[in-house]
Amino acid sequence: EQLASRIDIKGLRVLELGCLEGNHSAMLHSLGAREVISIEGRPDNFLKCLVVKNAFALDRCQFLCGDLNKILPMLPGEFDLCLAMGILYHLQDPVSVIYKISELAGSLFAWSHYSTPEYPPGPIVEIKHGGRSYRGKYVGEDIRQYSSSLHESSFWLLEEDFLSVAQDAGFKNTELISKESHGHGPAFTIFAKK
Repeated sequence: EQLASRIDIKGLRVLELGCLEGNHSAMLHSLGAREVISIEGRPDNFLKCLVVKNAFALDRCQFLCGDLNKILPMLPGEFDLCLAMGILYHLQDPVSVIYKISELAGSLFAWSHYSTPEYPPGPIVEIKHGGRSYRGKYVGEDIRQYSSSLHESSFWLLEEDFLSVAQDAGFKNTELISKESHGHGPAFTIFAKK
């Protein structure tokens, strides 16, 4: 509802990152997306996506299995929207991925955890991209979990740095839709567009 109230999905070409079992893919399809290309890194989850695709006749959805860092550079054409729900905080370098999203898509709708000085535990460190530095914290991941990272650690950007990355990557209009206290840490929803 938050996404549909901000952009008409009908006729759009959508890139979805971390589609899990295809639930949001099905929603995008039902909202009239012209094409949905969804990337899932875990083979078990990818198989669930294929079951959902067949069960609900998602003929405009294409599911790809693999590491999005390897798939994104190979994607053809441009997208109107990138949907990144619960994926960016599972990445080792979310900064590079947000920059790549900006190269591929005109807008970004994301739900993500972010770090604060207090949470998660650990020191604030910097990662660099294009001569700029962005702060956050490294977080351990249990790669055995179906919804975790493909790597044993991920990088949670600080809230203000997350928003700065979106701006610096080219999403000049970034709206912070909501913030919440989630069981695994602070989280927010943003809609960013060029």
